[in-house]
Amino acid sequence: MEKKIKVLVVDDDRRMVRTICDILHYKGYETERAYCGEEAVEKAKEDGLDCVLMDLKMPGLDGVETLKIIKEIKRDMPVMLMSAYATVEQADEAKREGAHALLGKPIDIQAALLFISDLKEKLS
Repeated sequence: MEKKIKVLVVDDDRRMVRTICDILHYKGYETERAYCGEEAVEKAKEDGLDCVLMDLKMPGLDGVETLKIIKEIKRDMPVMLMSAYATVEQADEAKREGAHALLGKPIDIQAALLFISDLKEKLS
């Protein structure tokens, strides 16, 4: 039996997290949920996560700050950020800090699924 990819979905919008998790479950992936950067950092410390799909704009630790901390904990953790209002500077900083991609919101679910599918192939 092949390993299921486990995705940490992080957004302060609980409906967004639920919707993305529902879609990922339907596509056969496991999910973990977090609703702020601090919670995402704690979940990233746990074993079993394969990638992170995270909002850029959140209260407290924003997506880029959270990305930096996650990369300190797990250097090779693939992280994809999403935002409705990302500036060019934020996108550049996210790339410099190791984000795989920055998706617009509403989220391009096909791009997110492609990211996870590519990861699945690499892990197989």
